Amino acid sequence: MKKRILSPLSVLTLTTLSLSAFAQDHGHLNVGALGTNQNDQLTFDNRNVFDTDTNYVKTLTLATSGTYTGYYQGNITLTVLAATTNFLGPVPNAPALGSRIFAQLVSVDGPTGGAFAFWDTGATTPTFSLNSGETGTNTWRLSENDGAPGTDPYGHIHGRRFTATKPGVYTVGFRAYDFSTNGTNGGPIQSPSEVIKVYFQAGDNIHFIEPDVDHTHVTFSARVGFTWELQAATTLHPPDWQVISTPIIGDDYFHEVEDDYEVAGQRYYRVKGTPIAP
Repeated sequence: MKKRILSPLSVLTLTTLSLSAFAQDHGHLNVGALGTNQNDQLTFDNRNVFDTDTNYVKTLTLATSGTYTGYYQGNITLTVLAATTNFLGPVPNAPALGSRIFAQLVSVDGPTGGAFAFWDTGATTPTFSLNSGETGTNTWRLSENDGAPGTDPYGHIHGRRFTATKPGVYTVGFRAYDFSTNGTNGGPIQSPSEVIKVYFQAGDNIHFIEPDVDHTHVTFSARVGFTWELQAATTLHPPDWQVISTPIIGDDYFHEVEDDYEVAGQRYYRVKGTPIAP
């Protein structure tokens, strides 16, 4: 059954509590290759950690001061696997020597009116962005080489950020390209990767509510650093919030909870997070 935010069987309102920022581990999305021969395809070597099929979601937190004030901000560092001992390689599946790898922001699907952006190191405004529902062609450099023949395509550049302008869940598409000129006829060595789609959430969100015959499925993102519980109420005046889930330790994945309350009338949901002491 296809999931949806609101069901025609009942009126459901989402309420998400604002939470204090909590440090998150940042991940590394690694670009590799299926081989190092002419036209062998680039790949996201650890895509099984980040792809939407895994239900992983990266949380962007609202900045109230500094460069990203007013934006939901965070980071996944896109890297390129090392091909030589100069960078603690060679790493299996590294791209060919002489390749020069870039990432592309391919697509963004998210809240209506929202925008998702990439900020390069040192940027004080978004380097480029896409509105929800748009596709794009903008790229940024991942490799730290200059594209000279035989150089290591390795790249691991910090200080970059992703931002979003509105709360909600964004599905973001990335692709990797070789922009070197060391291949056949002065073109690239490696062919472009397939698109990987990754979930980002701006703030903490209930993602889906799906009524069934005798219960309702509620899916929310459990940000790391918190213990989460799903609460439900039948009225907000006064509120009668009741806990309907066992505690869920935040792990940066979506979790689904079943509410066995009769699927009729009004039903309100919210998620509440309690910070885990360091």
